[in-house]
Amino acid sequence: MDLISILATVILITTVGTMVVGVGAYAAFKLRDKRRPSSNRADETLNAGEQLEPVFLRRYVPGVPVQAAPESAPDA
Repeated sequence: MDLISILATVILITTVGTMVVGVGAYAAFKLRDKRRPSSNRADETLNAGEQLEPVFLRRYVPGVPVQAAPESAPDA
């Protein structure tokens, strides 16, 4: 075999393998999507009775002064 045919075979096998993995991932996604959430599994991150609060962001309200964020120590 010459170099061109070896490289063509490698590219073909890689392409087919990628397509097989993609179809498998899509099938796994669809199976996971169809699964109903069970009621006996509690979600610790869900505050069912409380008001939802942002986790990473602070709410901006026009006209209300914003508290300054603490500055990190400068790098030496």
